[in-house]
Amino acid sequence: MEDDALAIRAYEEPDRHVLVLAGELDMSGAAAFEAAAIQLCGLGAQELLVDISDVGFIDSSGLRSILTVKAICDERSCRFSMTHGSGQAERLFELTRLVELLPFRRSGRTRPRREIELDAQPAGGEDSGPSALV
Repeated sequence: MEDDALAIRAYEEPDRHVLVLAGELDMSGAAAFEAAAIQLCGLGAQELLVDISDVGFIDSSGLRSILTVKAICDERSCRFSMTHGSGQAERLFELTRLVELLPFRRSGRTRPRREIELDAQPAGGEDSGPSALV
């Protein structure tokens, strides 16, 4: 795996599911991100938090995939929220003014969580490995 390739981990918390992304959210990882979100929504998530605090770069494909995931959540009556990013990722939301339109919140990493094993992901994603308590 390249250092900048997108890594995806999924967790279940008492009142929501969390997707933690790390690396670059670009054309090579967008499909894997969308597939992971669909899988979590299919597990009955009432809220999906997308944690992008470790994402260093988002291109237009990645931005489109975030908006697609939000639309999927809306269709399935699952609340969508995300953390703020850092560097270029955060500036992208400011430049596009999506920082004013998307629901941002803290990650809540202090909550107890159980790792969820994601289905095999399309090229560009990373297997999350076996489920474990974190």
